[in-house]
Parts: sequence; structure tokens; C-alpha cells
Amino acid sequence: ETKFEKECETTYEEECETVNEQVCDTTSETKTDYVTRTQCTLVKEEQCHDAPEQFCNIVQKPVTKYKDEEKCSTTTEQICNTVYEQACTTVVEKECTTVTERECSYVNGVEKCWDEAREKCWDEPRQSCKQVPKQMCRDE
Repeated sequence: ETKFEKECETTYEEECETVNEQVCDTTSETKTDYVTRTQCTLVKEEQCHDAPEQFCNIVQKPVTKYKDEEKCSTTTEQICNTVYEQACTTVVEKECTTVTERECSYVNGVEKCWDEAREKCWDEPRQSCKQVPKQMCRDE
């Protein structure tokens, strides 16, 4: 069984940068025009009026921008424990035993017998078992 866990973290970042901004001022300046009119005689007359004028220039202004970023990661957790399994093998051991056998022979036509001790051996198969540790892991 695999257990996935999503972990997220939101970070907020401030970025300060300089932007150009146009700044304008409107000023009024009184201008004088001289007009000539014909009346029976020439008369010069002064006429005044306001002439608004706009002056603009570009200034640099610091601006703070905010940026948030979410970072996520998925983690898995592995759980392990030790289990024991039985491992068996067949081993062959040599078994021996002493047996008494009767021996007889004929000497000058007369049978003579006696007990003779002999060792008899054979291979004896046996099963040998032991507990073997084994790691069992699963994702959680």
C-alpha cells in the first residue's frame, strides 16, 4: 500500500521596480495680442486673454508588485519490518554403529566360530532448519 501525501507551501514575494510615469502641469500665462481695427482713424487696442499651456515630463517612480507562488511536493513513506522465514536444507551425516558378526571357518575339517566386532556406516539424510530474518517493506 502506498500512501501519498501532498504538501503545499505558499510564498509571497515582493518585487520593487521603477516605472516611468508622465507627470503634467497646466499653467496659465496671460498673453497680450495687439489688434489693429479700422475706425475712421486707426486705433490700437490691447486685448488680453489667458493661454493655458501644458508642460509634461517623465519621472521615475518606485512601484511594489506582489507575487504569490504555491510550491507543492508529493511524499511517500515506506514502512519496513523484519519477518522470519524458516529455511530448511537437507544435510547428509555419516552414521556409524558397531555390530557383532559371527565369523566361522574350517580348520582341519573342524568348524571354528567367533564373534567379530565391525563398524557399519551409512549416509543418514537429515533436514536442518533455521529462522532467516527478512525485511518486508511497503510504501505508505
